[in-house]
Amino acid sequence: MDKSKMMMVVIIALLILLLGTVVGVGVYLINLSDSNGGVNEPQAPAVHGVPVPADLRLVELGQMTANLALGPGGRSDNVVVNVTIGLNASDSIDEDELEEFYNFISTRGIIIARDVALRTLLSRTYDQVRSVEGQMEAQEAMMYALQDAFGSNLIVQVFFSEWNAVRGR
Repeated sequence: MDKSKMMMVVIIALLILLLGTVVGVGVYLINLSDSNGGVNEPQAPAVHGVPVPADLRLVELGQMTANLALGPGGRSDNVVVNVTIGLNASDSIDEDELEEFYNFISTRGIIIARDVALRTLLSRTYDQVRSVEGQMEAQEAMMYALQDAFGSNLIVQVFFSEWNAVRGR
């Protein structure tokens, strides 16, 4: 009898521990939700508002050729791309700030911008960039990388006016 009472106490203690764990995980997951009931996700850097094409000031980075990351086949694939950056030139932007940033990125900053663009492409494989969705993801990643490199949210678009992904041998 004494042994069965001890076993019953152990089983009850384990059930209480299990119940406490379930309640704790539930409370934790509820706290992860925002007021709309969705899960909190990392937010992209704040943009002053996406301007219409007429409100963009364009900076041409020129044509670049980049070796893509090695894919599963171990091939040496590459991409030829012509990159253009769109700066927010809408009425809500301070004209002096825009002019100063445009002059910097068009002259000395173009080297940094081309480096960031190339590094963004070098980290992708042929399979990641061969589709339209992959190209759009590369444009978005490049825009965020440029915003981060220059510490400015004036960069609101990246355009590829030429795109040619070539499968290696």
